[in-house]
Amino acid sequence: MAKIFQFSIYSSDKAIYEGQVVSLIAPSESGYLGVLADHAPIAAKLKPGIITFKDITGKTASISVETQGYLEVLQNKATVLLG
Repeated sequence: MAKIFQFSIYSSDKAIYEGQVVSLIAPSESGYLGVLADHAPIAAKLKPGIITFKDITGKTASISVETQGYLEVLQNKATVLLG
């Protein structure tokens, strides 16, 4: 069984997604970042693009982001804050 981690996306006024995922791909300013469970701590500035993740059922979902934001990965939690 694949390892999982907590993933959340927040805009300034609401939670867009909160749940457990197996993998995450996000568009940073230096290129797309891939995140799996037990990833090293990282903070990155995100650019507009598509955030793709695979949930614990194996379903892949994508969210189109039209604003810049930030990604933080720390202790098996990935958080995206959108501007």
